Amino acid sequence: MADIKMKDKNGDFYATAPNPVNKNPQFMGDYPQPKTTASKLPNIDPYVEISTESRTINHPPRPPGSALGPYIQFITTDLQKMLWIGSLLICRDISYDQPKLEFNCDMKIDYNWEILYENLYNLNIYRVNLFIELRSGEDDDKIIWIIDWGDKKTTGLFFIPRYNQKWRGGFFSCNGFDAYVPKQIALNLTSFNVWNHLLSIHEEKPLHLLIWGGDQNYIDYIFEDIPFLRAWLNMEWNEKWTTDFRDDLKQQVEQYHFNTYAENWNHRPEVKKALESIPSLMLWDDHDIFDGAGSYPPLLHNSPMMMGLFQAAQKMRLLFQHHTTFEKAREHYLFGHEGYNLFARCGRNLAIIGTDGRTERNTETVQHKNTWNMIFDKLENELENVEHLIVVFPVPFSFIRAHIAETIFERLKNAPNKWRNLPGIKKTNSIFGLPELYDDLLDEWTHASHIEERNHVLLRFQQIAEQKKIRITYFSGDVHCCGISRFQTRGSQRPLPIHDSKLMYQIISSAIVNMPPSKMAIRVAHHFKTKWNPIDNTEEEVIDFFDRRPENGGKVFHKKFRPNRNWCYFEQCSNITSTSVTVVQTKYFHCIPCGDNSIVPMNLGPTSNQDGIGSQQLPIHDHSYDKLCQQQIYSDQRQIGTNDLRIRFWLESTEKHDEGRQFTSYDLLIPNLK
Repeated sequence: MADIKMKDKNGDFYATAPNPVNKNPQFMGDYPQPKTTASKLPNIDPYVEISTESRTINHPPRPPGSALGPYIQFITTDLQKMLWIGSLLICRDISYDQPKLEFNCDMKIDYNWEILYENLYNLNIYRVNLFIELRSGEDDDKIIWIIDWGDKKTTGLFFIPRYNQKWRGGFFSCNGFDAYVPKQIALNLTSFNVWNHLLSIHEEKPLHLLIWGGDQNYIDYIFEDIPFLRAWLNMEWNEKWTTDFRDDLKQQVEQYHFNTYAENWNHRPEVKKALESIPSLMLWDDHDIFDGAGSYPPLLHNSPMMMGLFQAAQKMRLLFQHHTTFEKAREHYLFGHEGYNLFARCGRNLAIIGTDGRTERNTETVQHKNTWNMIFDKLENELENVEHLIVVFPVPFSFIRAHIAETIFERLKNAPNKWRNLPGIKKTNSIFGLPELYDDLLDEWTHASHIEERNHVLLRFQQIAEQKKIRITYFSGDVHCCGISRFQTRGSQRPLPIHDSKLMYQIISSAIVNMPPSKMAIRVAHHFKTKWNPIDNTEEEVIDFFDRRPENGGKVFHKKFRPNRNWCYFEQCSNITSTSVTVVQTKYFHCIPCGDNSIVPMNLGPTSNQDGIGSQQLPIHDHSYDKLCQQQIYSDQRQIGTNDLRIRFWLESTEKHDEGRQFTSYDLLIPNLK
């Protein structure tokens, strides 16, 4: 009887069956002790440098050099002690003494060293805990760091805002090309063009914070570069999902992840510069682990191999993205039932919650109910005087629904393995033998398996917004295009935006490097339903926002999503209200005031130069606001507050100039809740 439930008539395990060798793992990454074996794994092929313009397609990754870092992390501000709290990650060859660190600035800085790992791949791994005096005022403070490595010195600087300063930051996702992108396309796009534009904006006016929204690295090539994994993918179905995750394989996988971080963070100049000059805050996603991590049925999800691969990725994610270890993560400000979420207070009026959407994920759940309770307990107790909360979901919290496709792929997943290997179907499978789009759809919050959890969480965020009088905005990535969703009160009696606690925008910014979807895919996406009523008295919509092409300012028909690489700038507003002029223009935004001291936000901002640098050129199109040009995203007229959140999408042109691609910006002003 057990065999009938576990296996199909051909003797293959059903994908939905419990894994026979790991039926009840206690946590994501839990797998049985591997059996002793005398066989030896083949070595990974040595790194061979390929001389190309793109710096992301070389694999396997090269071993790290004798020094890595410093990589700067922002953690939070302590307003009781008036401290900016962060950390540095520094790695040094074991043949050298601990590096010497100096700071040159006008504020008091306390710091201490921790050794996270001794002799990890011939490196000592250090965390430097930073506690910087948070001074009063509305300016930025500059911190110059100097590291004496023993055989050389390096120096750099970063900026932190003072107590009354408005915070400025950036957000992006998808920092690499996945294995399906043809090499020539990757070469043509390059890995650094959008990064270089982001850094040019940072040069104009320094960013205080850079939020990395997932897929910091693309680990996809691990299945080509590690011989055992390559062979594992070609094993018969039953053998594949009962294979041990060997200790020597664990060592290879962990070192591959370590080398991938070192390769991308130390040998890509644009990434290295960002990491050592803009304090970062990071949330991971599936390509930091393996494609679709967590979104597989029990046979696959609980297999020793998937559990072992996940645990190795988690170890290196904690090290590089959060400067910590399994043992120290909780004392280093990360929290969750099993996962690693974060809460960051950004000065007086802004806060950020970052969610770990992978560690507790399975086919039915994104995050454990205990984790949600921890998150909302934190929001109940730690939002004093906060006016705006940013919630980072690496996968979009609001997105189109594809229920027919979900049903089709769910049936294919449940079909006997032999059917999935028929010639016409096999070509559509992922490397794990299930339909390629199965895990992509199941990743989404709006999948039928996750929408109930999402709606429950949405309701709790609405309650927090109403109780605390706090505006909530979601930041997401993952889908390789950009767009904006909006939740708001449903019906004709909707309050003004400034008084609507249900008004929440979702900003999707993806990808900073990876290849965008085709124009045809974007057209297809616009034919899906884009407006819903998910819970009582709430309207959800993917809104029309991009009304002009970033290449030439021409009007577009499909306005909800754009197939352009991009990143997102955000800042708290300064007071720019006015009734005496026709146009108010600030350094970064343009607004049209009305006679009653309210504004209509414009959705076109400045452009870069033709080579993709800066923000000093005029908008791609001139909104004249006469009968020939009535361009505005919505008539949201109200008085502007001093801490409203300004969002600016920067989109890369698909047309290449001599030195780069031009960037066009699109602006949104999100009102605080009154």
